[in-house]
Amino acid sequence: MLCFSLLLFLIFSIIFRISLAIECFNCESDFHGALRCQAPCSGVDTKYTAKIGCRTNHVGASLCVCNDSPRCNRIERADKPTELLPQIRLPAAECSSRISNSHGPRREKICTSNYCHVTKTETIVDLEQEQKDFSEVLNCGDISQFDFDVRLKNTIGFPGLYPNGCYRLQFDKKVSHTDCFCSTNHCNEQKAAIVPGHVRCYVGNMFRNTSQVHANAFCDGDFCVIQKRGHEVWKGCISVNERDSWSHLKIGHRQILSTEQWICNSHLCNFDLEREFF
Repeated sequence: MLCFSLLLFLIFSIIFRISLAIECFNCESDFHGALRCQAPCSGVDTKYTAKIGCRTNHVGASLCVCNDSPRCNRIERADKPTELLPQIRLPAAECSSRISNSHGPRREKICTSNYCHVTKTETIVDLEQEQKDFSEVLNCGDISQFDFDVRLKNTIGFPGLYPNGCYRLQFDKKVSHTDCFCSTNHCNEQKAAIVPGHVRCYVGNMFRNTSQVHANAFCDGDFCVIQKRGHEVWKGCISVNERDSWSHLKIGHRQILSTEQWICNSHLCNFDLEREFF
């Protein structure tokens, strides 16, 4: 059970639905320094998230994780985090950087970062012939200030992914995103094998509430997902390859910054919150 602080930018907590947890501050600051706090939340199982301690990434953003007392992620602690918590050294890697699509690759460059990333988007343009367009981005970071040993935000809109894991997400019947990030030199040149799982899930986005579905829209994965951010709700599936990852996705409920996720692994379990989660 633990609490998190991301120094300079925000204070926040991740939640899993577990029986024993300490209470954490749940606040976020904007770039003007205004701090907005919500009701306190519960910490997360240490087995499935970042290690206890503070780490600073290649753009100077810092993330601290604590579990030594209730509300240990208080704002006053951000002034001297290194004196109170262990220091975690993030990896340093040389990565490939290029953009490819159905029409061919663009010029490749080399960059350095804590993690190398690769994201592939596939769009079905002909259902009958299973014809797809794709785009693939290799780079040294997605949203750099949130690039740590637990992925807080990313451009595919699904926070909480783990280094050295590879994830295939689908929130649209015709579009899927495969997202991987790794920690050794040029590791994003290697395409990790990932196969859709066998759990059938409802798929769709921009729902008004967590009970809404498209009756004839499905996808298959290892897990089904309901995700809510503000008034917007997405439903879909996620397949994983976490063979080399220190942490792993698990079923349950969690909150990452302003995004809530419910993850389950039985057929059509993301129909609504009553069917599987509570």
